[in-house]
Amino acid sequence: MAFDLADRGIYGFSTTENLRFADVDANGHINNGAFLELLENARVSYLRAIVRAGMPRFRLVIGRIEADFKRQMFYPGTAVACVRIIEALDRKCVIGQGLFDGEGNCTAVQKVIMVSLNEETHRATPFDPVVRAMLDRLAASRDGLDP
Repeated sequence: MAFDLADRGIYGFSTTENLRFADVDANGHINNGAFLELLENARVSYLRAIVRAGMPRFRLVIGRIEADFKRQMFYPGTAVACVRIIEALDRKCVIGQGLFDGEGNCTAVQKVIMVSLNEETHRATPFDPVVRAMLDRLAASRDGLDP
């Protein structure tokens, strides 16, 4: 299934943050690094929420981040960072994210490849079948939350 990560309607999970003066760069707008931090906070919160919702515990590490910056954000203001699973594979899953300003404009999209990690060997490992089935359901759902 293809997802338009700039479409706010595909996300059921989001976090809202106040933009900080400390995140303003020399150009007078919010620094791109702050965009990534806002997206990271949402991604971690989402993963914690789906585990708390009944998924067995599992360990992930970032294998790749691909971000596209679409428009500027300015202080003061708010940002809404959205996240969902968009694909599940044998040893990894792909998380899609969108970042929106206080007026609802998409300011960035991001795909993150998260690799399943064996805690003892620190090597990639296949997902437990129960985890994989739940990730597949999340990816197939309308909004990235369990249907």
